[in-house]
Order: sequence, then C-alpha cells, then structure tokens
Amino acid sequence: MARPLLRETESGRVQGRALLVRDEVALAWLGVPYAAPAAGAGRFAPPQPHPGWAGVRDATRPAPDVLQPLDPSVTLRPSAEGSLVVNIWAPAAPGPHPVLVWFHGGAFRAGSGRLYDGREYAARRGVVVVTVNSRLGPLGYADFAGLFGDERFAVNAGYLDQRAALGWVARNVAAFGGDPARVTVAGESAGAVSVNLLLRDPAARGLFAGAAAQSGGVNQMSERDNSVELAAAYARALGVTAATRDRLWTLPASAFVRSLHRLEQVRSRRLNSRPTLDGAVLPGSVAELLARPAAPVPLLAGANRDEYALFVKLPDRVFPRTDRALLARVLTASAGPERAAAVLAAYPDDPDGLVALGTDLFFHAANDALLRAHPAPAFRYRFDWGTRFFDLGAAHGLELLFLWPSPMGLSSGVLRGGNGAARAQLADAMQASWARFIHCGHPGRTGPRGRRTGRRSRGSTWTA
Repeated sequence: MARPLLRETESGRVQGRALLVRDEVALAWLGVPYAAPAAGAGRFAPPQPHPGWAGVRDATRPAPDVLQPLDPSVTLRPSAEGSLVVNIWAPAAPGPHPVLVWFHGGAFRAGSGRLYDGREYAARRGVVVVTVNSRLGPLGYADFAGLFGDERFAVNAGYLDQRAALGWVARNVAAFGGDPARVTVAGESAGAVSVNLLLRDPAARGLFAGAAAQSGGVNQMSERDNSVELAAAYARALGVTAATRDRLWTLPASAFVRSLHRLEQVRSRRLNSRPTLDGAVLPGSVAELLARPAAPVPLLAGANRDEYALFVKLPDRVFPRTDRALLARVLTASAGPERAAAVLAAYPDDPDGLVALGTDLFFHAANDALLRAHPAPAFRYRFDWGTRFFDLGAAHGLELLFLWPSPMGLSSGVLRGGNGAARAQLADAMQASWARFIHCGHPGRTGPRGRRTGRRSRGSTWTA
C-alpha cells in the first residue's frame, strides 16, 4: 500500500497514496495546486497558472487550509495564505469514472475541502471526488477594486479561484481516472451559492454536466454599493486609506483575519464576506443574474427541514438574522407590505415559528424558484432527520453528516451522536442516491425513514 502512485498534471508529477476502505481501495492525491499561490504580488490578483515544479511533488497529505479564522464548527487547523489546491480521491479500478467537484460551505469566510473526505465515494461508488480550496474572507471577496477604483484588485477573487479549479479539472482529471465529460459540480451553503453562480456563468459553460446545490440559492450576493461600503469597513479595520492602499500587499496575512473578526463585532447583524454583483465577473444585480439562462444540465437541489434552527438556537456572527423583525424587513422588501403581512400571519411568533419562517424564506422558497425555472431535469430533496443536540432538529448542515465522514471537524461526532443502524442505513441510501445522480443525472428514490417525533407542526423530524 506504500508504493508511489505517480500522475502527470499540467504543472508536474504528483505522488499519491492508496487507502483501504473496508474491503476496497481508494487512491488519493492531496494538496495538488490548480493555480499559483495567491500570495505576495498575487495576493489580490486573479488566479494565475502554476509555474510548475521539478521532480515529483508529494501529494500524500493535505496542504494548509486557506487563510481564515479558527472556527470549531468548521476547522481548528492553522491556515496559510494563498493555498489554491484540490484534493482528489479516485477508484483503484481504471476509468474513466464520473467526477464530483465539491465546493465547501462556511459563509465564504471559512472552511476547507480537506474536511470532505472522498475515499468512500471513490472506493464504493465509482466516483472521482475533487474538493476545492479557494480564497475566503477579505482576500477572496472584499471589493477593494470598487472602493479605490484600482484594477490591480480582482473582484470576486475567491469565485475566480473556484472557476479556475473547475477548468483545471477539465484539463487534468483524466490523469486520475476521471471523465472530463461527466463532471458534476456540487456544494453546500456558500458552496451551493457558487454552484448556482456557475450554472449561470458563460465562462463555466461546458465544464460540467450536472449540478447539486444543498441549502443555498443566490441570496448571499452583495450589490456594488453594498460591496463598496463593506470594503470601506475592511479598509478602516486594516488602517488603510486610498492614499496608502499599497500597504494592502505588505500587511501580514494575520491582519486580514483580525479585520474579519473586527467587522463581525461592529457589523454583527450582516454577512461580511460574500460575492459582489459587479457587472463583470458576475452580473450587476440579482435580477440580471436570474435572467441569465442556467446551463441545461440535470440539477439536484434542496434543503433541510429546520435549516434556520442553527442560527436561532446557536446564534453566532456568521448568519445572524435571528429575530422576527429583521426577517419581516427582508420579506417586506421582496414581497411588499401586504403580501409580507399575510405571510407573517401564517407563522407563530415564537421560536419554532421563527425557525420555520427563516427556513422557508432563505432556503425552501429560494430553492423552489430556481428549480421551477431550471431548463433541464431538476430534482428536489428535503432532509428531515434531526439531532437532539440543542434541540436543533434537521438544522443547517446536518445532511452533510450523512454524506461525508467528518465534514464539521470536531463537531461532527457530537452532532451525529451514536452510530445507530437506522442512521447508517440512511447514510448509505443518501450516498447511493447522490452517486446515482453523479453517474447518470437521476438520483432515484431515497430512503429509509427513521423514527418520527411531532416536535413541530410543520411535519415529522427524523430524530437521532
């Protein structure tokens, strides 16, 4: 099992390793660069081709996560600036196999492809899995170009990284047993937002043949006036003005993490890292984005039954719209006062009503609109199995615990609870369903269902 596994990429050779998965074998190449490190002079530049390396690059262990705060719900591993890499898991059998390209969640501020271990899909489902690291937080999404009128700053650098990774997969995945004509892009939360952007991005057309979006729509965008306001807040936190903006290239990387923490204190009721609708990389407004035709590829999209419980029961600085008055303002802005009042009247003014309102407003309604407008076969799922941890139910991110081994780092085991037979059976069924979608564009039917509880009036929760 220790023999070197050499593969040739466009930038050089990489050595992977074999992994035993029950009675099967998966092959892994970890921390493989898809672009040059985004550091130094390239800190704010669009992703650039990697200059390559001599000899064989060790790809047997993960690279550092991209720069981000330490977060026990996402990752506690130290991070480093500019680590633009993918992790690849492949079946041991010769290909070509279908490919899953996975974009992690984390509100565009934290997360890592390393947390989504693809060995099970590779060994047991015949899928090549590629997980992506891209720039996050102010280095990925602060609109310094709009603030300073300076084209040296890329707009949406983190999204450009993701698009570059997808292009790298198209050119290189065959070397790892993948079929570049059968690529499915998928992601959860912020990663699902990225999938929905890629579906409407002409520059990504033809790079994938299927898409799966879990718990994310297109409602984490920032229009240009908002993005400039946010960039100005970052500049103040960094102690930078228009006259001294060149300091942004020489500040230590840790200053950008501190600036994110600062904004999450003074702008605690807002999302502080999100893509900009700039009119160049992305359309100039949500209306323009939705007017673009989506790529005509099969789409699997859905959300969890109690998504918003995570933000109500465990409020934090990432998605803090957790009171009814704020949700009412969001709803009124989009639906008008009369329709908003009618909708609000249908939701009790209590914690369960708040969870239901936030879940429907930000997740289910957004997914339904995108699915109805999709120009190709589209499949909707709802995940109902819940956890008793803090009475969260089927909260945001819980489905990940059934699709991946430890997607929430140290939190995974606590949230998942014991390894019950019903839970294992549901995990196997979900993984099989997602794998069918990756193989043939149709998920089949999921199951089985677990024990019911009538904790909320909106339906049953499958409870740990």
